[in-house]
Amino acid sequence: MTKAMRTKSICHCINLRRATDAVTAFYDDQLKRSGLTVNQYSLLVNLRRAEPCSVSQLAERTGLERTTLVRSLRPLFDAGYVDDASPPKSRNREMRVTSFGVQKLEEARPLWEKAQAELEERVGGENVEQLTRLLEALETL
Repeated sequence: MTKAMRTKSICHCINLRRATDAVTAFYDDQLKRSGLTVNQYSLLVNLRRAEPCSVSQLAERTGLERTTLVRSLRPLFDAGYVDDASPPKSRNREMRVTSFGVQKLEEARPLWEKAQAELEERVGGENVEQLTRLLEALETL
């Protein structure tokens, strides 16, 4: 069903999911040239800020479930953007962004910034600020 054919829903959850899907698709389209999705970009940014860190620490930082995070990290490991930074014989696996991953982040950052600016332009800066406050409130449910 196309967006034009969708009917309004009285369900707040469905409306949020539709909006989330649209925003995710918008960012993914903007980031396409980098080869990253917005989810991958976000994981790399968060890992870069916290590195080295464990999957559990990154899950806590991002608010993602560990199993979801592990699945999402696999392509980043496979592409060589993330590697294992654990000390030898350590039980706790720690990760870091590789130099190749840092280059990928630098390539993607202007694309992400453009998406941010365009979203604010389309929706309005004050509306984005209000939306952020509303989303923070919803996260406490």
